[in-house]
Order: sequence, then structure tokens, then C-alpha cells
Amino acid sequence: MAVALVLAGPLSMTDTVGATPVDDSQSISVSENVNVWERAPLPLRTTSEGATTITGPRTFINVESAYTGDLPLNKRTVTVHERNESINMTFESRIGAGTRSLDDEEAQLLAVKLEQAPTTGGANTDNVPVSIGDLFEDNSDIASAELLDDEEGVGTIDENGRLEASYTPESGGVYGFVLVTVDEGNGLSVSDADDSVSVDGEVTVVGVEQAVVQDNASTVEPTQNRLNPGDDVTLDADTEMENEDVAHAVLLVRQGELQRQSSTVIVSGELNEDFSADQISVENSFDGVSGVATVGDDTSLADVNFDEEPAIPPVGLQGLFGMVISEAESDTDGDVIHASATVVTDDPDANVTVQTPGTWPNGAYQYVHVAVGTESGTINSDTGTVTLSQAGGPNNGGGPGNGGGPPDNAGGPNDDEDE
Repeated sequence: MAVALVLAGPLSMTDTVGATPVDDSQSISVSENVNVWERAPLPLRTTSEGATTITGPRTFINVESAYTGDLPLNKRTVTVHERNESINMTFESRIGAGTRSLDDEEAQLLAVKLEQAPTTGGANTDNVPVSIGDLFEDNSDIASAELLDDEEGVGTIDENGRLEASYTPESGGVYGFVLVTVDEGNGLSVSDADDSVSVDGEVTVVGVEQAVVQDNASTVEPTQNRLNPGDDVTLDADTEMENEDVAHAVLLVRQGELQRQSSTVIVSGELNEDFSADQISVENSFDGVSGVATVGDDTSLADVNFDEEPAIPPVGLQGLFGMVISEAESDTDGDVIHASATVVTDDPDANVTVQTPGTWPNGAYQYVHVAVGTESGTINSDTGTVTLSQAGGPNNGGGPGNGGGPPDNAGGPNDDEDE
């Protein structure tokens, strides 16, 4: 979302006005009194551990017109946070985004709950439900907004260009965080009546981040004690939801493989009023995904439709699911990620089956279950591991840290404890 939000900005550019705390050549105006630092996707990151986590590939962005080279997004850990628990964030200098020039700038943090999750079409700005410019207008895609400033401990950026902040969500959903510096006037304010956001004076967006928050944990257990590569993996998923259909999404991936890979978002051409999704491409270090994608008819996850989605960078839950669903092939060769995914709509408590090709290597595989109520939008999640092991079967590396399970686990029971 962070990259997509900023890339969506040029679609509504106007002439930059007023003084900003960053170089004018790196500032984009998205409304009369809101500017965006083009490096804003980089320096603000959540630091809290969540209930469900999975480590993804190293992900970079390269904006060719700005000669950035490959800048790390620093978003390797995909985390589902808990409601009523603090989400800690740190704003600081990152590669490609030095923040020391922002020392002593007054800052505010806007926390926005979105009506729906960002679409899996991360490389398509037409599918971004909320752009930065929209946050400061009457936008029906925003469920609620809350401003954190001096009273909530968000004051000035320190002499090292660093700031720490914390936000506690009261309900599950997808949240966007926008950190601004107050350049003129009083800055941002949020109406108590309708959560609308207004600007007094002028602000510059210097950091953006996203967090997925669950309402409760689901409980997921494998139904089989012994599994071979090529077997269907069936998970018994129980949620805290009632009286509605639930979209169940399960990702199964060989442990240790994702973090050994990388993915780079290439932004070509100029960032101006003619900017389009055709200017964005993705280069991966791996050749493809060895696996099986199973998606039910008219199935979406938190309003994310997985049908015919393009390959996208594996950033966030939507990115990981989108990558596997769009690229999974059972007979893929080369340097591949071994992963399968299933998305089905069923009862709140259901068995969800994920297929595995017989060519998969022995080892430990992490599953991630995300359930979303189709009416309420309630989110539940869980994670754990299963072991695929067949005597004499393929085993590329085997040991811990290489994505495989211990050799003496052949034919043994599954380790379904949470990661």
C-alpha cells in the first residue's frame, strides 16, 4: 500500500506551493495544501510483533526517472496485528531516504481505517481504493480516522531525524498510517462528527505505512498425521465468526525459501499527470512458483478479487497471496518458490484443502490462514507448520534454515505449533 499510495499521487498533481521541509525536486503536491515527499514509502515502519507473521522476500523499488537505484522497502515481515494491542512505529533514516534534514519539524500521525483492503493489483494504481489526496477529502472508502499529535506523544522529529509513535486499534481491519510535518498553520484535524480530515495551513507527507489487524485468532489444525509431497493438505479451521459466510484463504510455503529471494518494483518514465500502471513492472530473483492455486468462483478476500490478478511484488498479505495465485504452476522448473494457495467461501468453521505437487521436496512448510467475514469484514488468522516427508523422495537441502524439516522426521507426525 505504501508504494501504491505515493504512486497514485501524480494522478492528481498540481503545482507545488509553499515551503516544504524536503527539496522541492522531491516533493509532489496532491492537493492545494498537501505535499508528498517522493521518498515517503521508505522511512516509516511498524516494529511490533503480531499474532501471525511470515517472512517474505527482500523487496526493492527503483524509480528510474529519479535515478534511485534499487531502494529496499524494509518490509520483509508480513504481520497480522491484534486489536486492542499497540502497534509501534519508527520513523528514521533508511537507504535512499535520509531524514536528518527533518530534525525539529513538528509532526502529526494520521491513522485511517479503510473500508476495504487494498487490492492485490499492487502494480495497478487504478485499483488503489484510497490515494493520499483522497484522505483529505470526503472519501467513502475511509471507515474512520484518528489524529495523533502532541497529546498522544507524537511531537517533533528529533535531532537525528527519528520519531517513535504508537497506535492501538480498537477493531480489526486494514489501517493506513500517514506521518506529516506541519509546514504552516495548525496542520491536520479530524472531525468528531464524521471523521473527515481537514488541513489548516500546509503539511508534507513524509512517511506512509500499512497494518492488517485481526479481531480474533482462528484455530487451525491439520487433519492428517502423515503427509507426502503430492498429498492434499487439509486444515480444520475454526473462527470466532457466526451467522455469515467467510472467505478462507490459506497459503502454504516451504520454510526458508521466501527470505532467500528478492523482488524489485521498476517504475519507468516520468511521474506526471500522464502516469499509468503500464509504467510499473516487477523483476523477481526466482523463476516462478511451483504449486497449485485454487480459487473459488467469485471469491475475494476482504474485497480483494483474486481472479486474473497480475504478478505483483510480494509485499503484505495481499502481495504474497497474489504472487502465489497468479504464478503457481505444478510443473514449474528452475529456481522456484514451493508454495500453494487456496481461497474459498464457506462456513465460519470449515475444512480448507491445499494441493501440493508430488515434485515438492521433503521438509517443513508454513501455513498461513486468513479468514474474513463477507458481511462484517471481521478478520481472523492463524499460522503453523506441517511436514511433508516421503522416504526416497526429493529433498533439496533438508535441514533447518534451508526450508526443510529435520531428516529424522520422515513419515512422522506434523509439527502444527505456531511459528
